[in-house]
Amino acid sequence: MAAARALSLGFALALLACEATPTPTPDLGAGSSGLRQEPAVAAASERGHDLFFGKAMCSTCHSVDREGTMIVGPNLGVGEGTTEPVARRVTSRGVQLDPAIYIIQSILDPDAVVVPGYARGVMKSPDDIPVALSDDEFVDLAAFILTIRATEPLDPAQLELARTQIPLARAARALRRATPATP
Repeated sequence: MAAARALSLGFALALLACEATPTPTPDLGAGSSGLRQEPAVAAASERGHDLFFGKAMCSTCHSVDREGTMIVGPNLGVGEGTTEPVARRVTSRGVQLDPAIYIIQSILDPDAVVVPGYARGVMKSPDDIPVALSDDEFVDLAAFILTIRATEPLDPAQLELARTQIPLARAARALRRATPATP
């Protein structure tokens, strides 16, 4: 009988401990503030994180805060002279674009706006093999980049706005490649 009471008491204490343990905020990717996002945005951001540091190979040229290997492109987080993540740096660069449009344009047509100190023509097209990303993957990358150190939840409409810009950015890049550069 005493053993049964001790077992019941132990079980009750274990239940109380579980209830007192806070539920951790889901990891929304490197550089994320841990801010709770809508489930669709959080899932897209997490897939984008995996793409950034995996298949898309973005981290071979860019870092996010201190993550990334070879830096030949701007840090998209904070560090190396930047104090704000790229989504908040858009307006300080004099670019009059919505951050979602700017991010997609920067991925698909990186020579449209070149950050001072970086060269044109360095970034290869993520449409080309071996990367060859789908439109959904571009949106996921944009979600990740837009949520780096976010201070407020990302509106899912921003991801749809990013999606609408994909064909426009591809067309602008094709036109830029077809037009000879003037000295």
